[in-house]
Amino acid sequence: MRPPIIENPKGATRLQRYSQGVLTGVFWVFLGLLLRPLLTLGAWLVGGHLAFLAMFRLDGLGSLFRVPLVYFLVVALIGTVLIGWSTYNLLRFRHNERRTRQPDPLTSAQLAGFFGVDEALVRRWQGSRRIVMGHDEQGRPGEG
Repeated sequence: MRPPIIENPKGATRLQRYSQGVLTGVFWVFLGLLLRPLLTLGAWLVGGHLAFLAMFRLDGLGSLFRVPLVYFLVVALIGTVLIGWSTYNLLRFRHNERRTRQPDPLTSAQLAGFFGVDEALVRRWQGSRRIVMGHDEQGRPGEG
């Protein structure tokens, strides 16, 4: 008699094995999230006196309230620098547009010369909606 799939992992497909592994992992994470309050309570009871010492006797609570102020000051400083830099560039380049000339479009002859293929082949590529491109040993494009 053949054993069921659960006892014979080689009888399951690769997709079934991977999906079972992912599902098992998801449920372990879910179980950990459910047990998190109990684990936190246990950790608090075991180390509660250390937390009290760090937060109240050693002024950890004051440090905890100073951290958001430092973050706010750093973000405000970075924002001020970025706004100042963009304002400087706006004033410096306001009437100096250097991107007025568009580059000339490439012709099929220029493309064919660059890729080392026939110009008729490039025109056929340009007229196609979809092409499959292959490459030879030297890396030149060709029909795939």
